[in-house]
Amino acid sequence: MQINATIQINGNQKYPEGHEDQQELLTVGKFYERNGVFYVVYKEAGSGAEDLGEVTTFITIKEESVVINRKGAIDLTQEFRKGVLNNSIYTTCYGKIWLSVMPNKVEYDLTVQGGRISLEYDLFVDDKLVSHNGLLVNVKEDIP
Repeated sequence: MQINATIQINGNQKYPEGHEDQQELLTVGKFYERNGVFYVVYKEAGSGAEDLGEVTTFITIKEESVVINRKGAIDLTQEFRKGVLNNSIYTTCYGKIWLSVMPNKVEYDLTVQGGRISLEYDLFVDDKLVSHNGLLVNVKEDIP
């Protein structure tokens, strides 16, 4: 059964040059479990000068793997499995970028009422290290 959920996403990047960036997104979406696999679905509406348009994000959590699939104004599928390099193509209206992620932490604690997903990984563009990243997703059931 799908539940309405509040989804909080916190991301941070540490760059080899020494500076850091952080982002936070608070949105609503859907959360459900089917056959031992958890799913989180939410939409991001574009905003600001770099607005590319609406993006729907699907997060699938199963067997020590987290897959993030983004569709719409951008197209990207990334799998996070601890210690396993994943290559993907980030596609926008401006073109394609070859990305790779090397996760060193893939953890989640989920029940049918929600929970959290925690990822730490290195991000590479064209095989060059771009940043060390953290991503924390908190999912909480909306109580009517």
